[in-house]
This record gives sequence, structure tokens and C-alpha cells, in this order.
Amino acid sequence: MKRMRTESTEENAAPTTLLHRQDFIDMNQEMHEYDEMREKIIKRSREILKASKQAIFALHRSDKAEALKLLGSAEKVIPELVTLTEKNPSLRDGALSSSLEEYAEAKCFCYYLDTKCLLPRRDVPIVLKNEYLGGVIDFTGELMRYAVVKATAREVDEVKRCKDMVEAISGELIQFDFRNGPLRRKFDSVKYNLRKLEVRYCCGRVAENLQSSNRCTFSIDVTKKNTLYELSLVTNSGLTLQAHSVQETPAASTREDEE
Repeated sequence: MKRMRTESTEENAAPTTLLHRQDFIDMNQEMHEYDEMREKIIKRSREILKASKQAIFALHRSDKAEALKLLGSAEKVIPELVTLTEKNPSLRDGALSSSLEEYAEAKCFCYYLDTKCLLPRRDVPIVLKNEYLGGVIDFTGELMRYAVVKATAREVDEVKRCKDMVEAISGELIQFDFRNGPLRRKFDSVKYNLRKLEVRYCCGRVAENLQSSNRCTFSIDVTKKNTLYELSLVTNSGLTLQAHSVQETPAASTREDEE
């Protein structure tokens, strides 16, 4: 009798719960909110990126007022988006981080044109260190483009300042261990920019010292890279190149040949 009562109690017991469905409902809601937030950040980040790029172009056109206006519009959006990423830092990766690199690049270029120095990191506290470094590296590319214009105008001292700045940045960054990543690939471009600036400066200095002469002899090793680029810089500097044929020194004749 007791056994039958036990079996009846087990049959009337509530069925075992296989899963907590509310957990999945909550996770689905969280992921939906995350995706909505991510889309919003991506969309608004384009505003920062666009304004920063346009500010750089304005600076190249010597339109500082327009550049400051564009940077100001970007600075209105940045705090709003950064605040949205505080609970989920991963939301900052991608579009927002890239736009902040562009913003840092524009700020560096604007600061350099005013002071001929690199923008201190403390002046852009809202930018993370990797974003600041990325902006600084990209800034060297803007310096190279800026130096091209100055070299065309024969402003050799300005080209030298650009070269010295990129050289100083390269000297600091070479101490970093970037490993394999975006910053490592970006850093390789600094060495490229420095090489081009060195050639620009040397050609400009030669042209400056030889303004009274239209002939100059150069020795260029055609086996090295960038030879065509160097030749174009020399000719654009107003110098005349004269080609000479080069023949190998004949081998010394042997005693048998003499006989």
C-alpha cells in the first residue's frame, strides 16, 4: 500500500524543467540591443571620419577656419559615441576606433601647422593610445604631401622641418614592439615617407645651391630602388641631367695575350 502511494506521488509531481527559457529571452534581447547600438555607432562614426578627412583637405588648402569648423563638428559627436561604448568596450573597435584615428591625424596636422611640433597625447584625452599612434603614423603621410607642395615652391627649410618631424617620430616608434597588426603595417609606411622626404630635401637643397647654374653632375645607382622617383625629383628641381655611358674596365691582359 505504501509503495503504491509513493508511485502515485511521483506521477503527480511537476515535470523536470529542461532549460530556463528566460535566460534565452534575456540573451536575445541583449544581443538585439547590442546590434542596434553597433549600427548606431557605425553610422555616426562616419560623421567623424568624413569631417576629419575634410578638415585635412581644408588644411592642405590653407583654409584653417573651415578645418576648425569641421573638427568642431566631429568633437560634438565623439563624446556621445564614446559614452555608448563604456558598458561594451568592444563597440569601440572597428568604425569608431578608425574614425578616432582619422580625427587624431587631423588634429596632429592642424597642431603642426601652428607650432611645427607634434600634438601631445594629453591634448586628445578621449583618444586611446593605439588610436593616437595610428593617427600620428598617418600624419607622417600628410607631412609628405605637404612637403611636396613646399618643395615645388622651393621652400626647402619647410621641407626640412617636415623631414625632421617624421625622422623624430620614426626614431620613437622604432622602439615599439608592434608585432603583427595594423600598427605594424602602418609603421612600415613611416619609413617610406621618411625616405621620400629625405630625397625631396636633398634635391631641394642642391637646386637651391645651384640656382646660378643649369648643369650639375649626379651619380645615381640604377640598381637601387626609387631611382625613377629620384630622377623625377631632380628634374622637377630645375636641374639639367647629362647622361654618360659607363663601361666596365677591361680586364688586365695576360702574358699569353701579349705573346
